Amino acid sequence: MLGRRAWVFLGAAVLTMAVAGVVAWPHLQRYVGSAPPRQIDQPIEATLPTGTHARVLGIAHNAGNHPATLQAAVRNHADAVEFDVITARGHLVAGREHHPLPGLARQLFRGPSLEDAWGSATGVALLKLDLKQSDPAFLDQVVEFLSPRAGSRSVMVSSPDRATLLLLHDRFPSVQLLYSADNFAAVERLQSDPDLVAAVRGTSAYHGVVDATLLRWAHAHDLKVIAWTVNDGQRLAQLTRLGVDGITTANLAVLRSLGRP
Repeated sequence: MLGRRAWVFLGAAVLTMAVAGVVAWPHLQRYVGSAPPRQIDQPIEATLPTGTHARVLGIAHNAGNHPATLQAAVRNHADAVEFDVITARGHLVAGREHHPLPGLARQLFRGPSLEDAWGSATGVALLKLDLKQSDPAFLDQVVEFLSPRAGSRSVMVSSPDRATLLLLHDRFPSVQLLYSADNFAAVERLQSDPDLVAAVRGTSAYHGVVDATLLRWAHAHDLKVIAWTVNDGQRLAQLTRLGVDGITTANLAVLRSLGRP
């Protein structure tokens, strides 16, 4: 028989485990891909240039990774919805890489397949696939996935991997390819690579590297600049005045400000 003190310790242990479970649950959901990506609705105080909604794409950041965020993006007039693409248990899925132990996260993944996410995005004018891998097996699956679909929808594909973009350029001329640039060194690699410049339609660039110099160069080469991830009104106004071609955002208010009237 357990004594009173043992019961107290056992009760405290059970309570501690329960609290730890409650605290850890949201992190576990994110780790296995079942939690919706971050999406906010934060009012913006900014005056955008006249005609901004007609020339700047509003792209819902990662919204295709979960049905709830996808539907919210559509309701708030997103011009395009972004899907992060990885493999999990041998299939393409709409989800992000997670650390530590990304291999374990893929085995435990519980988010939507890319096929299901794509099928759910009815009514979305433009779908953007952000490829998070570049290994040969992954690329074979991407090619197989796009082959019967690329001609039926307007599609953008972004990747930081040169070989991936050159391959997709040869296979899918109708797909808008974007070189992903998260720092100034990546921008310089794009600018110094004529074959890559010829293969892509633009760059999906971290907003901190987007400036007037990059925009002048890109537009001189007939390339678009899509800035990510822009959630506040001040930066939104700065970028639209500079002449950016698209904004990727997790803020529904930004999508509404860019949405077609």
